[in-house]
Amino acid sequence: MSVPVLERLGLSPSATGTAALATGEKPYATLHFGTLDVPVGSLLDLVRDTEDLLPPRTGHLGNWEDIALGRSGPMDFNTAVCAGGYGYPLVYGFTRTEADTEGGDDVYLPGSLVDGGRRTTLPLYTWDGRAFVRRDRSRPLFCALTLTELDGELVPLVELHRRRMATVPGYHFRQWADSLNDHAPLVTDMLCLLLEEARGRQNPRAAFAELISHAVRPDGSVGRCEIHQDGGGYVIEGHRYPSARAFAEAAMLTVDALTEPRRFFSRMHDIPPVLPVISIQLSSVLFGLLGTHLPDDPMLPGEDPFLTHLHWGARAMAGCPPRRGGYLARKSTVRSLRAITRPLVRHFDEIRPLCFALLPAQIFMLCPPDTEQRDIDLLADLFRAVCAAPDNTHDTTVGWLVTHQERLSPYLRGRFRESSGIPTDAALRAPATPVEPDGFRSLTFRQACAVVAAFEEVLR
Repeated sequence: MSVPVLERLGLSPSATGTAALATGEKPYATLHFGTLDVPVGSLLDLVRDTEDLLPPRTGHLGNWEDIALGRSGPMDFNTAVCAGGYGYPLVYGFTRTEADTEGGDDVYLPGSLVDGGRRTTLPLYTWDGRAFVRRDRSRPLFCALTLTELDGELVPLVELHRRRMATVPGYHFRQWADSLNDHAPLVTDMLCLLLEEARGRQNPRAAFAELISHAVRPDGSVGRCEIHQDGGGYVIEGHRYPSARAFAEAAMLTVDALTEPRRFFSRMHDIPPVLPVISIQLSSVLFGLLGTHLPDDPMLPGEDPFLTHLHWGARAMAGCPPRRGGYLARKSTVRSLRAITRPLVRHFDEIRPLCFALLPAQIFMLCPPDTEQRDIDLLADLFRAVCAAPDNTHDTTVGWLVTHQERLSPYLRGRFRESSGIPTDAALRAPATPVEPDGFRSLTFRQACAVVAAFEEVLR
C-alpha cells in the first residue's frame, strides 16, 4: 500500500485527527468511520482493490454454521462482511460459556451447538484440582479452560468449535490467540514493559487494569480482578508472581489453552491457581500493532509515519454513532489505549503510532437476505429518501418506518431486537446471501449508522 489508506479515501489529517500521529505528538487515535461522510462503496471498493489488505471482523468463539449460511438474524452482518470479501473472521476466544446467570456469551453460545436454528446444550467439564468434573450452568465458564464430551471422550471446547469452523465452506477463520502465539516473545516483552511502566503511574491499580482485566482459575471461574504490587512481584487473587516476566508468561498460558488445548490440559497439575487474562484494551492495541489487517503478511513495515488499522467492529465495539457509540471510541477507552501504546512506540523500534480505523459492521444489517425480495425493494426505497434529504437521515428513517415497518419481513425486523443473537427457535430457514439494495453503497457511513440507529429505536 504505497499510498496511505486514508489518503486514498480523500481524508485529510485535519478531517481524521491524525496530524498528531504524523508528528509523533500522540501515539494512538481511534477514527470511527460512523462519524465520517465517506461513501460505503468507496471503502468496500478500496478493500477489494488493495492487495494484502483485509480488515478483521472480530467475532467470538462459538457457532458460526448458521452465520455462514446467512440465516442467523442479527448476526448476518458477519456474513455480509466475511462472505462478501470485505473482511475475514478473526475469532476472539477469551470468552465465557452462556449460563443461567449473567456474564456469559448469549450471542455465539459457545457452550452449545446450534445448527439449523436448533440448539443442543453441551456437557461442560473443568478441573477441580484432581480431575475434570461435570459442571452445571449456574455460572459462566472460561471457554479456554473448559472441556465437553464428544463420542465418549472429553475434548477441549475450543477444539470442538475449531473443528466445526474448519468445515464451513468459503470461510477462512483465523484465531486471535494464534496471532498472539505467533508473536509470543514480542507480546511477552511488551507486557513486561507495560507492567513495569504501570508501576510508576499515578494510579497503578487502574493502569494494571488496562492491561489485565480478569483472573481465571483452573475450574473455569473467571471474574474481574485487581493487581497489587508486592516488592518486585505482582499479586492477583492472593497468588504472587515474583516478577513482571513471570506474570506476563502466566498471561500467555491462557493463549496456550486456546492454541494448544490438549497440551495445556495434559499438565493441569502444574498450572498456577490463578491466571491473568489480557484485557480487551491491550488486545485492541495489539490487533493493530500485530498487523491483523494484513492477515497474509502481518508485521510489515507498513505506512509512514503511522499505522492505519482497519477493523470491522460489531454492536458493542463500534455501535452506531452519534446516537449510540461503541466502547472503543469512548474518551475513557481512548485514553487507556493511548497510555498503552505510548511506551510501546517509545521502546520498540518496529512499533509506529497507531490509528485504529473502526468500521461499523452493523451497517450490513440493512442488507436483506436474497430470500426476501420485498425487503430489498423497500430498503432501496428508503435509501432513495435518505439520499434526497442527506442532512436529516435519522428523522427521515423514523418517518419512513412509521409508514412501512409492517411491510418489512419479521426476519428483517427481528435483526434489531435488543440483545438478540443467533436464532435458536428451531424455525426452518433456507440458506441465504445478504444483498446490498440499490443505494446502499451511495450512503455515507454516517448516514448508514443513523439509519441503523433509527431502526433500533423504532423496532425494539
